[in-house]
Amino acid sequence: MEKEDKIRQITYSFRKMHHLFYKQMWHHANQLGVTVVQLQILKILDDEPNLSLAQLCERLNSGKSAVSTTVDRLVKANYIKRDHSKADRRAIVLTLTPLGKEKKEEGRAIYFQQLSPLGDISEQDMDELLRLHQLVQDKMNLIGDDKK
Repeated sequence: MEKEDKIRQITYSFRKMHHLFYKQMWHHANQLGVTVVQLQILKILDDEPNLSLAQLCERLNSGKSAVSTTVDRLVKANYIKRDHSKADRRAIVLTLTPLGKEKKEEGRAIYFQQLSPLGDISEQDMDELLRLHQLVQDKMNLIGDDKK
């Protein structure tokens, strides 16, 4: 097999996997009555409470206006709240409300329930999959972020 064909097949496989996982996330977010981004925000704030909007944007790798609009919707739905930072009273931080925590946990349960067939993969196959993923990551790291 030629090098270009290998590259094409590898990148196609990753695109296809990305699409399948995104589709699963979209379906389970839809079941909860939220968007994928809203669900991601709930998870991030559960893992790291008291983040500023700027820090949340950084975690999402997204722009402030888009995240701000989504945060406004989550505040309106009573899933998150804005509070003054204890460290700096001028700063506003975001935290989950009990309802937001409940929604996030519900999302987590649906996620693992929908993806439960992945748990049937043998240990040997899992080890090989992770080894190959690491190989691809190592090859990609050799390319570096500064090369376009």
